[in-house]
Amino acid sequence: MFRENEFSFFGKAAIYISLILVALSCALNIIKGIVPNPYSFLFVAIGFSLFLIAKISVLSKGVKFSFGTEKMSNLNANLYRFGYWLMVVGTMLTFLG
Repeated sequence: MFRENEFSFFGKAAIYISLILVALSCALNIIKGIVPNPYSFLFVAIGFSLFLIAKISVLSKGVKFSFGTEKMSNLNANLYRFGYWLMVVGTMLTFLG
């Protein structure tokens, strides 16, 4: 219905190619044992703490297993997503040379 906010084929291809190149660069640095930006791992720690806060809120409601943000409030769902985003970006920044 509304498609004005979707990427074109070339936009999607550019994003996928850039993500693959970044992942390959990170993988090569991990294999070589090079950590160019060790302090960027703080992003991972902050992201993981936000992720845990959101997950603990679901556990406190008595739900033992949950996947995704279905059982979370809007605030906790946003913390969950932002935490995941920070963990991915922090890992990439840590190993990207």
